[in-house]
Amino acid sequence: DAYAVFRAASAYDAADPYARKVAAPPMASPPPAPRVAIPEAASLVFEGDGLQEHSFRQGVAALQSAGAQLTEIDLTPFQAVAELLYDGPWIAERHSVVGPLLESTPEAVDPAVRAVIAKAQSLSATDAFRGHYRLAELRREIEGALAGLDVLCLPSIPGFCTLAEIAADPLGANARLGTYTNFVNLLGFCALAVPLPARADGRPASVTLVARHGHDATLAALALTLEAHGPRTLGATDWAVPPAPVLETRAVADEIEIAVCGAHMSGLALNAQLTERGGRFLRQSETLPEYRLYRLPGGPPVRPGLVRTGGGAAIAVEVWALPLSEVGGFLTEIPSPLGLATVALADGTTPKGFLCEHWATVEAEDVTAYGNWRAVTARLAG
Repeated sequence: DAYAVFRAASAYDAADPYARKVAAPPMASPPPAPRVAIPEAASLVFEGDGLQEHSFRQGVAALQSAGAQLTEIDLTPFQAVAELLYDGPWIAERHSVVGPLLESTPEAVDPAVRAVIAKAQSLSATDAFRGHYRLAELRREIEGALAGLDVLCLPSIPGFCTLAEIAADPLGANARLGTYTNFVNLLGFCALAVPLPARADGRPASVTLVARHGHDATLAALALTLEAHGPRTLGATDWAVPPAPVLETRAVADEIEIAVCGAHMSGLALNAQLTERGGRFLRQSETLPEYRLYRLPGGPPVRPGLVRTGGGAAIAVEVWALPLSEVGGFLTEIPSPLGLATVALADGTTPKGFLCEHWATVEAEDVTAYGNWRAVTARLAG
């Protein structure tokens, strides 16, 4: 449902100067081995709520059981961005809209909101530029922390606030509830809160998936994995969760299908060359039994060479969709003796894919018997 709303909201509006042209393809399957960042222990806050911490750990475990590879990161730079939202010059952006109402009819504005926006009157244009410079520094640091990772998985909230707590301290309560979300908008990221089975005390549970701009489809795909984890009903109702949607397994207009059999596969060393260009996972398949797979000398990373010989075996591949506008840049990163050519798959499709020049296999190890590059890398790691 959330992704359906996103696709509708993604329609480009030329009359809106801030509108972006955003790719909103149909939902596809989640990648087999997504790289998921989670906060290191020192970055997590649960305010003593053990059930909240337990539900978060359950969500992480669900992703891991579905093939996710976990990496712990420090949330300090994200928290620093969050502080800019209410304590930085972006308060002035709110004042630019609400200021006239505050002057004419201040009682029409919620007192807590009024107290926050009033701080804008002490800010200068210099403060605004300093805030933007600080945000740029933090964004660069965060880009490094998330390099090569697909999504960040966070608790949706550190703990619950009662109505009485909100009435007594609305600013403090809302700041607590925004602990893991207040940085998202300033960074231009996308995020999706995903329900999990209810906590032991009956309160709702969820985690929030966060990704860089333009990776909404990845969030939606991984959310399907989480929604299928454990028994639950639809929201706070006793209604059954509807069946999962039919997933799209083919590229759409302005995309090209790329079959990968090696380090570009989900979770492996070069997968980011696809995902950072807007590539999205479509399906797993295998070639016709007419190919041989080799482990090429050199590296890192260790690279496969796929050669069509007319005899051989079926080799496992992943098929990804890559925007046509990104193909040129992708080609520049493909080293000899590899290249893109047409690959014949068992599902009847013929996407472009990595093939190797035959001369390069003379000194290479034939690993066709493994049938899957992941099995080869597992052997090398073991």
